[in-house]
Amino acid sequence: MISSRQILVLVSCVLISCIILPQGLAASTDQQSSSTPEHLASEHSVDGDGSTFDPDEMEEDEPFDLMNFLNTYFGKAERNTMTGSDALNRTENTSVIVPPTDDEVFVMVLGNESFTLNLLSLQCIIALDQNDQTNLRSTAEKLHDLALDLQEQVEPLDVEDHNIGRKQVFLESMDTFIEVTRPLKDGSPEFVAERRVAYASLTHAVELLDNAVRNINCMVASERPDTMALHSAPEVDWPDDIRQAGMPFVYYDSTRSNEISLSPQYARKIQKFYYEEQTGLETKTRHIHAPEGSSYIQVYLIIAHRGNLDGKKYTIQTPPLSAFTLHGPEGSYSPLTTERFTSLGEMYTQKSLDRRESSQSSLLFEVPDTLTTDTVYLSVNLGSTDGTISWNFK
Repeated sequence: MISSRQILVLVSCVLISCIILPQGLAASTDQQSSSTPEHLASEHSVDGDGSTFDPDEMEEDEPFDLMNFLNTYFGKAERNTMTGSDALNRTENTSVIVPPTDDEVFVMVLGNESFTLNLLSLQCIIALDQNDQTNLRSTAEKLHDLALDLQEQVEPLDVEDHNIGRKQVFLESMDTFIEVTRPLKDGSPEFVAERRVAYASLTHAVELLDNAVRNINCMVASERPDTMALHSAPEVDWPDDIRQAGMPFVYYDSTRSNEISLSPQYARKIQKFYYEEQTGLETKTRHIHAPEGSSYIQVYLIIAHRGNLDGKKYTIQTPPLSAFTLHGPEGSYSPLTTERFTSLGEMYTQKSLDRRESSQSSLLFEVPDTLTTDTVYLSVNLGSTDGTISWNFK
């Protein structure tokens, strides 16, 4: 059986992908249709300006002009009865919506579907660990069908050279999901060794998906029009001794009995997340959206107990949540307090760690929508001995 500690660690590993990037996707499809044929049946549609159209918001007495809609979408076609110089001088003003490119469709698939893939994978892994036959069959079937559908959508896309590798990794992830869930639709394997193989395959598929989605926000943002650069942003006051994300800082606890490693891995910008809320026997899902004009920045963090030095006190305390601060060009931001587990994985809380134990979790900050991960840095106050340590995410 897989230990509960392994499950907790896996929660953060499974859901670290850049899943939902509406601000990046909207920028990459500006003045174009934001829907593909596969998404036209969605509950809401998105207008060209990024606002959401809800059919329930239409007034009851507002007539729907079908011909006007068709003329707007396809361009108004008229019989040409003019000849000679009149025909040469005639200009027709039509409005045509340009369909998204294959690269834009691919990016939208990654942004819209990878979160669901990660969530279903996590549910499968938990059902495997608990030998929950009913939930495993249901979840595995959903994951299998979704992976198969996405494979069929993405495989024929003719993407540009810079997306070919990303596409291949994504398709490999879908192949792995399909293969591992095919037998799981019939229930959990009988033997523990077989369950471990399924567990490892699901984890591998999630890692591949994470590699396909990683840095997608930066890729989309780099395609925004150059005119955005005309608005000069305030400069960030970078500390002189700032570290690059991924570089661990090693220090001792207050008793100098234990060695600790602290390492922010990456930061990403998101617009929403959710968590499940248990009320009696009923489970409700609460979706949290960033307020208008704001976004969230998630910082993925690893803290490890590297070992004991004196053979006496073997446990450590990780820094309190209040020790962390995100800094931008116009101010500083404190981490939000959330549920311990969300769609982003395990959220950071102060905890005790035993010797050789590690913790992987996320900090979440609400920031102005104008900020990017390139224009912020994270600091942690480790007290009078080590002072304040900082990391950037360039």
